[in-house]
Amino acid sequence: MKKLYTILSLIFTLNGLHSFSQTTDRLPCLDKTFSIVAHIFKDSLGDYNITEPEVLAAVNSINVYFEPICARFEVCEFQYHDNYQYDMHDTDLDWAEMQVLYHVKNRINIYYVNDISEPSGVCGYAGLGSITNMTSSGIVIQKSGGCCSTDSKTHAHEMGHYFGLEHTFMDIPTTELVDGSNCATTADGICDTPADPYVHPQGMTFYVSDCRFINMSQDANGDYYDPLVGNIMSYYPDECACGFTHDQLKLMAETFLSNPTMW
Repeated sequence: MKKLYTILSLIFTLNGLHSFSQTTDRLPCLDKTFSIVAHIFKDSLGDYNITEPEVLAAVNSINVYFEPICARFEVCEFQYHDNYQYDMHDTDLDWAEMQVLYHVKNRINIYYVNDISEPSGVCGYAGLGSITNMTSSGIVIQKSGGCCSTDSKTHAHEMGHYFGLEHTFMDIPTTELVDGSNCATTADGICDTPADPYVHPQGMTFYVSDCRFINMSQDANGDYYDPLVGNIMSYYPDECACGFTHDQLKLMAETFLSNPTMW
């Protein structure tokens, strides 16, 4: 209960002016533990470059963020693959083949690779809303660069995509207005995630210092941006991560509930 109270407090903080809606619009409780198959690829020297305890700890780090919708994640199986071609991962070349060769139905498949060359500059990627597609799809996560650290938000971020969430900075440059008047039709389409002006792959020095937003850019109305640097679906530093907002959690729960018989 202590953890649940803590994360709910974070969500009230993240949600700001929308806190009242949380008392009248309760989040669904999925009451579900989702099983993960962890696929680990060898490199060209025959090394896996990640251990089972590291994967288990990284997966367990997701759970606190999903507690408000009563969802948990656990690894039910490890599969080790010799094909080092996929360890140096290129989405355009490898992703379709990997799903045909290795996908386990009715499980969340996470593929651990040493490097992602395309898309570049990311710790991982996931099919948007793929929780409703259990015959293919999955998540790819890079083993290197601290992406699998328990201090990293990578697993929670990619699981957010898997359950239907876009980035908070979905439009580049964003057209979402700070006053929220077009929040439902721009960016991530979620109104309790404030407009986020981040432009990938710009460095954090343009945006954040000690988890404070310092960028002085303005929207089309001349209002200054003030995004949630602690939001899991932002690209702001891992050490700033706090959680998902109420409406993000609601969307993820509803994405799953749109086809729960698959589980």
